[in-house]
Amino acid sequence: MNLLIVSGNIVKDAKLFSTSSGKSCCMSRIAVREDMKPQEKEATFIDIAIWGSRAQKLSDMLKVGKSISVTGRLEINKNKKNDRTYVNPRVVVNTLEFLSKKNPVIANGSPANAADSLRDICEDDEEANNEGA
Repeated sequence: MNLLIVSGNIVKDAKLFSTSSGKSCCMSRIAVREDMKPQEKEATFIDIAIWGSRAQKLSDMLKVGKSISVTGRLEINKNKKNDRTYVNPRVVVNTLEFLSKKNPVIANGSPANAADSLRDICEDDEEANNEGA
């Protein structure tokens, strides 16, 4: 089973793009620490990828400094450049939760509505997945 749960701070604003087949993807990067003392250990940087309708809906919300927790599967991308091999871990996101109160997501001027809108995003995506099955 390939399941990864990781939380950290966004260090790169999300970038939304479409594949040649028209599928939407949102890419970002988070910094993850083993402990809360930054001077003791360096952060690990992990790319995250969100696909489908969630990518379009969440791309504007994934901004530098926000704390998130993601669940998904781990992909390892290997690239060769100048006779060197670079290994880049990436999480293909299944679920995403905003953790920080810094720059809270507010929909229609109400924090309660923000939670409802995030719930709607997930429900819309689940309905789309069920229709395709």
